[in-house]
Amino acid sequence: MPQLDVITFVNQYVWIIGTVNVVVIIMLAVTLPSVKKLTQIRNITEEKDLDFRRKKDFEPLKRLVSF
Repeated sequence: MPQLDVITFVNQYVWIIGTVNVVVIIMLAVTLPSVKKLTQIRNITEEKDLDFRRKKDFEPLKRLVSF
């Protein structure tokens, strides 16, 4: 029965694709909120903090280099 072999072959790939999709969705649902919390804790998302980091003048480094 060659038809049954083709159906079984396609059915396996449908199950594999469905299972991988479910695993990826669960992983994203678990990891994305924790990543968001970590970035908020580190204040990386705030614009004023980013501006402060961009405008840093590196005075201690300049003093070390000038010796």
